[in-house]
Amino acid sequence: MSEKKPIPSVLYRVIGVPVIFALLSATASATVLEYFVIQDQAEPLQIQTKGENHRGIVTDVLKQAFDGTEHQLVIHTYPFNRYLAELNKHKDKNWVTYGSPAWGDMQAVNLSEYPVLEVEHSILSRSDSDFVYQTPDDLNGKITVLLFGFDYPGLEEQIEKGAVSEVRVKNYDSAFRVVDRLKNVGGFVEMDLRLKYHLKRLGYTQNDYTLFEVNNLIPKYNIHLAYSPGIDPKLQQFMDKRLQEMRNNGQLASIISNYL
Repeated sequence: MSEKKPIPSVLYRVIGVPVIFALLSATASATVLEYFVIQDQAEPLQIQTKGENHRGIVTDVLKQAFDGTEHQLVIHTYPFNRYLAELNKHKDKNWVTYGSPAWGDMQAVNLSEYPVLEVEHSILSRSDSDFVYQTPDDLNGKITVLLFGFDYPGLEEQIEKGAVSEVRVKNYDSAFRVVDRLKNVGGFVEMDLRLKYHLKRLGYTQNDYTLFEVNNLIPKYNIHLAYSPGIDPKLQQFMDKRLQEMRNNGQLASIISNYL
């Protein structure tokens, strides 16, 4: 059996060093971006099943932004209060979620240059009730069903001065059950696209529930990508550029339409 000859050291200098350098450069250029998801309260912006099978408008936007790049998206799913705590805990790291200038805390500190979409709110009531909404005065003395932890600019001022009462619930299924019990004394206030998504998910129709838009109470506002205060500026610039490209080439509109 012939003895294997050692590879001349010159080949390591000629071939090995450039290859190793290329591998190290590729590793150095690949950036990990932590993505924080709210469990069971953010559909269709963020949809997941027990922390897996992640999809939804914001999730699909981020996956599309990273498609074909060496960047990695690492997803973390938490109940809402834990989610907020994690955003604050890791504010000096590279993370992304969604937010709005109309909100507070980490979801409003460092937003993308371009919005993902504009949202409006509606109040959902039973179709067989006498409740009708036209102006904010129609809520005087009524009860509004709201999700725990979420902000409702405009409505919260009415609640603070005692004109409107509130009942907070953990999820959409609970909200529909409370609305069924309220009958004529109130309804569920939420983003219009969320209400329509869950009506479809639960198999309800206009024969079951009615939606009244409440733009004169909660003005329309934009949803953005929300970055950590300490995110790498180059990574944020990359994300903003990809979002702009997706807005211009129709990819963003296509993603949104999949969930409406």
